Parts: sequence; C-alpha cells; structure tokens
Amino acid sequence: MWTVTGTAPGTGSARAEAERLVTEGCAPHLVWNPLSGETVQTLAATRRSELSLGATRYYEQHVDHAEEGRVCLVVAVVARRSVPFTDGPMLGLAAIMDWLGSWGVARRWPAGPPGDGVAVRDRLARERTARMWARGGHFGHDQVPGSHQPGPGLIDVGRLLTPDSGGTALSTSPDTQVTAIP
Repeated sequence: MWTVTGTAPGTGSARAEAERLVTEGCAPHLVWNPLSGETVQTLAATRRSELSLGATRYYEQHVDHAEEGRVCLVVAVVARRSVPFTDGPMLGLAAIMDWLGSWGVARRWPAGPPGDGVAVRDRLARERTARMWARGGHFGHDQVPGSHQPGPGLIDVGRLLTPDSGGTALSTSPDTQVTAIP
C-alpha cells in the first residue's frame, strides 16, 4: 500500500518523517524519500501497520490470514499528493521493489492508478476494489477496502512498478541504505 507523508521531499528527510509517524502512532513499514533515496524501516514486515487497518479489517472479515499467507506492507513516500512523486527522480526505488517482491508482492496495480486523493465511496466500486485487493499487488491508500484515507495522488504506476526501465532517474544510488528506527 502506497501513501505520502504530506511533506515535500526537498524539505523533509525520511528519518524525520519516520520519527514523526512513529510518534503519532501511525508508523508505516518503510518511509522513503525519492529525491535522496533515503529509506527508513519503522516496522518489521511481519508486524501490522496502523495505516493498514482498513486492509486488516477486510482480511479479518473475509480471509483466514493463516491460510492466505499474504502481507500488507505500507510504504510512505516523503511527498505531497498534489505533486506526483513519480514525476521526479526515484532514487532507491529498485531496492524497495526488490524488498516488496521478496515478500511476495506482485508487480501489478490491479485497481488501476490511484485518484486525486478522494476515497472510493460508491458501493459497487468498493466491491470491485475488494475483489481486486484479493488478487494482491500494489494499491494506493485510497484503494484499500475499508480505508477512507486519501491515497498518494495521481502517480504514474507504470514508472513505479518498473524501476529498471526508466534510466538513471530510477536507478538505485550506490549510497542508498535502509536504516531502522529502534
């Protein structure tokens, strides 16, 4: 699940945003600054993020977690919804996509590109999204069944899902490191 922190990437570090989100009680799994490539892990992939409550409640009502074997990982991008982070450099993205892939997250966006931050309210659209959610893959926060949170904005999901095809702007910086918040 992809979301944004609401802070411009040129003014906030991933570490500062991660510390803020942890303090506010809504830590994602990763906080990533696409301009610097800085990535901070705030939660183990095996722990639930409070940001994924809509997804967790959906699964608790419709799927047996023990038999499903899926994870819901949250990546918070240091960015604002009004400025798509996929329009600029996305340093460190390949490492994030590899990490998500190691947890079985397929490189697909079943619900289509996220919207302008308005949560889906129409019953039929929610049902369709729930069916898509069951397929697995990448979703904006606004596309998660049960979520009423805004998503990452009008991002280019093609650029996000194919970090190896976009040239140097999408490559992993050799200095990119993932740090953890204890």
